Amino acid sequence: MRFLIIKPSSLGDVACAMPVVALIKKRYPDASVDWLVNKEYAGLAKAAGADRVLVIDRQAWKKVSSWPKALFNYLGVACKLPFQHYDYAIDLQGLLRSGIFTALSNAKKTIGFADGREGSPIFYDTKVTVNRKLTHSTRCNLEVLKEIGIEKDEKWPSFAPEDTQSTLDKFGLTKKGFFIAVPLTRWKSKNWVPESIAAVGRELKARHGWQGVLVGGGDAREVCALICRIAPDAFIDLSGKTDWSQFLALSAEAVCAVTPDTGPMHVMAAAGTPMIAVMGPTDPRRHGPYGDHNKVLHSERRCLPCYHRDCVLGEEGSPALCMADITPQKVLDAVEELLKELENKEQNA
Repeated sequence: MRFLIIKPSSLGDVACAMPVVALIKKRYPDASVDWLVNKEYAGLAKAAGADRVLVIDRQAWKKVSSWPKALFNYLGVACKLPFQHYDYAIDLQGLLRSGIFTALSNAKKTIGFADGREGSPIFYDTKVTVNRKLTHSTRCNLEVLKEIGIEKDEKWPSFAPEDTQSTLDKFGLTKKGFFIAVPLTRWKSKNWVPESIAAVGRELKARHGWQGVLVGGGDAREVCALICRIAPDAFIDLSGKTDWSQFLALSAEAVCAVTPDTGPMHVMAAAGTPMIAVMGPTDPRRHGPYGDHNKVLHSERRCLPCYHRDCVLGEEGSPALCMADITPQKVLDAVEELLKELENKEQNA
């Protein structure tokens, strides 16, 4: 069988779709799975097990001078699709452009969400009904798999590369001797307090000897540098220094992660990294880490979830009030609880 997965963006949503490919390959070992995805997430699609990654360069549309290149890219992908003889095309994006790609695939059967936007459901033979406003993205994607004979509670294989040791050696780390911290999101209101991250790192270093590893894109370098100045012996800064394969290797070998609601959190959740999620303006039921052995810390303020990118109640330039409510001690307590759970799991295995 030949499958086409259509999920171009964004980072968190692509991460939540990774189990789809892994479970298809697990259920149908001889199947061929293609994934149509934005260029910057191609590494994740490959890590998920896609046999071929069809790359669209959405960023090229942002500059008028790059429009011819972007148009050529889109047309090139669109022209290839009808000749791939797909048995199934699964649109996990649910927008007009993804619906058009679904139709162009000429698949024997097309599947998508019944509540897809911009008229996308008109392109689907099978429309899957799930309340995506109240349901976690990963759970929504697993519901779609029921249409091809895969139960949503199946466990997916690891996304870690076969060789994780080379990544550990490159960055001077040891297996289960470090934790990951994510200091920056795209929303100011979702960022945790840098001083709190530093305090957690210092204490975990003192208690367990763990090295803190700061991760993120190049835009995280400023806040990572601040945290390293506050706690210079507790952290190393890897922001902008890892590709997706290396990030997945770190995720597989870290003892745990401390992270706000952001794309890398969902990548680590898909990879099975135990984590403490520090969440504020978004609903943990829908946007928290998916899977076992995760602890979610969330403020009890009545204004939540507000989904504001900037806190409208706090002072300008200060962390969101809901994020400031989550103290380093709360995170440290959650880490110890998580360690006990993992220890019990290992003993009962």
